[in-house]
Amino acid sequence: MTYVDPRSLRDPLKRIYLNAARKFGAKIRVRVLGEKEGYIEAIIEVEGSRDLIRALRHLGIRISRRPIPAKFSERAIAEILEKISEDVPIGLGEKGEIIRVDIAKPIATNSIEAAFFLTQEKSLWIDFAGDPEPLDIGFEEIDGLPISRSETKLHNLASVIAHAFGRSEDQIFRAIKAHITGIMQDEEIQITSTPEVEKLFKWRVVVENEAIPRRAYIDFTGLPMTLQRVALRVAPMIWAHQLIVALPSPWSWVMRVLRRRHTVILTPDPQKLDAPTIILDDRVIKKVALAGEATVIERKYKPLWHFARSLLNSQGSYT
Repeated sequence: MTYVDPRSLRDPLKRIYLNAARKFGAKIRVRVLGEKEGYIEAIIEVEGSRDLIRALRHLGIRISRRPIPAKFSERAIAEILEKISEDVPIGLGEKGEIIRVDIAKPIATNSIEAAFFLTQEKSLWIDFAGDPEPLDIGFEEIDGLPISRSETKLHNLASVIAHAFGRSEDQIFRAIKAHITGIMQDEEIQITSTPEVEKLFKWRVVVENEAIPRRAYIDFTGLPMTLQRVALRVAPMIWAHQLIVALPSPWSWVMRVLRRRHTVILTPDPQKLDAPTIILDDRVIKKVALAGEATVIERKYKPLWHFARSLLNSQGSYT
């Protein structure tokens, strides 16, 4: 077993390097010995190939054959232990380091440029704020959330709607099925629709027989609050890929509904949301779970889209 000399981790950049070594097969463990005066006393263990250990040494991280206990702040431990599943570089930090975010975790931002930058190949943009700008960059508008005729999917849809409105799941299921099949009654079948299902179709929260393009945009501006909640509960059932949700304000309940992978929430004052990652124009705020509590890591950065804009502006000056 080899250990990290804690003196070489005083520089935050070295902690970022150590964390990044995981991508190349390093196993990093923090053995906590106790807490003293608000600090965590710990030993940092690192295990990896000979080449990887050599690379860490070249980066200025000293490696020891014996454990060296030291006191660390919660932030320092969080920076070392932060786990990133699907990282995307979004800018450069104060020391020239690459700032990355994990798109597998929900992200909140007040920057539409950040939302555009993070847009994936398959993305559904749900707009409650009334800004159709995504249509200018290749998103295609659809009328609502298309529903399947699959019995299983209809049952799942009915369960969500029934829970939202406090109605019988079976009644909601039969009303939806009747609506999409066009059978409300005949000599042998009589099905009573429900106001809740009628509202969903009237407001075009759900629609029939519409395919979702790879990048789709839905305008849900003006939906009543109950239908807003239903729409955000239904969308992940219908669309398994990235969701980008534009809000007019940071709705306090939205993170309870959208705590899913590949979700970006675009809203003013995103700091008011309990999102694991918050992207602002000049800094990134991350919340890392440490001993059952969230430790905040905040880093200043310059976004890559600002570099791209500067490059375009400089090219334009020569034309």
